[in-house]
Amino acid sequence: MTSERRRWRVRLRDRRGRILGAGTMLDDEHLLTCAHVIEGHDETTVDFVALPGVEPGFATIVAQAAPIGDDGGDVALLRLRDPEEQIDGAPLHRTALEDNQRVRAYGFPRGSDGMWSLATVVGDGGHGLERVQLHRTSDAEPITHGFSGAAVVADKTGHVVGMVATRYATEAARVSWMIPVETMLGYLPQLRRWARGSPAIDPSFVHYPEPPAIDVPFAREFAGWLGGHGGSDVWVIITGEDDSAIAASLRRAVVLADRERGAGRNASGPTVPPVGSVVLAVDAVGKTADEVRHRIAERLDVAAGRHGSGRTVVVYGIDESAEPEKLVGEVLIPLAHRVHDLGLRLALAFRNESSPVVSEVRTSTSASPADEDDIEGRLALLETRLGELARLEKENLGDAPRFTDAPDAQARARRLKGAVTQLRSAERDGEPDWVKRHLPACERTVARAVERARDLRRLLDENLSRRAELRARLDAYGEMARNSGFVEDVELDAAYAPAWRMLFEGPCDLGAASAAVEQYANTVRKRIDG
Repeated sequence: MTSERRRWRVRLRDRRGRILGAGTMLDDEHLLTCAHVIEGHDETTVDFVALPGVEPGFATIVAQAAPIGDDGGDVALLRLRDPEEQIDGAPLHRTALEDNQRVRAYGFPRGSDGMWSLATVVGDGGHGLERVQLHRTSDAEPITHGFSGAAVVADKTGHVVGMVATRYATEAARVSWMIPVETMLGYLPQLRRWARGSPAIDPSFVHYPEPPAIDVPFAREFAGWLGGHGGSDVWVIITGEDDSAIAASLRRAVVLADRERGAGRNASGPTVPPVGSVVLAVDAVGKTADEVRHRIAERLDVAAGRHGSGRTVVVYGIDESAEPEKLVGEVLIPLAHRVHDLGLRLALAFRNESSPVVSEVRTSTSASPADEDDIEGRLALLETRLGELARLEKENLGDAPRFTDAPDAQARARRLKGAVTQLRSAERDGEPDWVKRHLPACERTVARAVERARDLRRLLDENLSRRAELRARLDAYGEMARNSGFVEDVELDAAYAPAWRMLFEGPCDLGAASAAVEQYANTVRKRIDG
């Protein structure tokens, strides 16, 4: 990261010289920060910390989205009274954030002229899951209130992908929160003039005329699936024509699940998916296979490996694309075979059940290949699925005992491998009729085992993420108590101990642990507030 690319860093102060937080210059006169940073201040002093010798400027509010409680909204656009020509603005980048992605932010902790802090992306949280939780690395500077409004920069690309939104010291030790760029664009559409990167959803999902009603059962099932609950990682959906209730329900869910379009939404209920659960939605109608491939590549780096858990790619109108067979055979089926390793889910929407490419997708992503007489192909697919099952079972057997409410993990891969070996032997011995009679039952059994293992894996991933969040919250309040002088405090120790045991010793009851952590946090707040 060169010095020229850092000129967007600014520090914000009030009229008495007190540090309010950080900001990001978008061009030579506009800057971005958190609304709570400049709350109550008509004019803010702006220090150009990356331009030594340049006199401070003064900025006023152009537009803002006020904070929603402690964890929603909170975005402000300011304008300098006098533009600063030496400034190189920081373009905001839409991006599909990845779990464990390394990021950094430049803030102004007390007594400092500015420093970087390093962190990793943990997962969604806050108001409507709009914010993204960060964990600073163990030796990094704590992300305190002086970081509020600071740009969050992806280490890998150098792009600004969010803004630090830490508001209270209770979240400042290990845990902090950021507002993703796409969420900021949703709250303040004026920011889109400085945005780069590919939007998560194609414009047509928003611009289609909607019928007066949606298909409620489908909408409820699809919203739950987008939330990671049940079902296969690949879902083939038959929508009918564009004006059908199912097509409208799918488009509505995609829009509500998009960070940019769903920011600050008031919609709630069983038909509403989590914000951020759709990382890409492509309208394939009229597009070539290469156009869809390019759209996927510019939004997702599938070569980089796992992106997280439960994030969905939607491709709509596949059988109305310019090249349905090529799109399915060269783009979508290869992607479908990698969804588990990538941590993605794939919703493939077709207009007509009778489209030839529908059966091609279904047979390529289910237990049975298209040609029933292709015994070799069916056995090869079984062995591939058994390899996935063995990996899942190994992970599940290690993680399921960590939680009290998790179903028991089963180890069936070895026994099922024996059944496939028996089928292989019969094939080599020239008994194709016997193999054909017994192969379908084996395929169904393996498919059910893989599906159950995938469902358990999703549940355990959610549990591990929640436990990590609770551990970080407990650690944050513990550090807050120590920083406030409460060391070896009997009352605090009595509240801390049960929470620590639930999170670090033996199987974890997440419900009880969450209540214990909240009890400890309340105790810390009360002691500090006197």
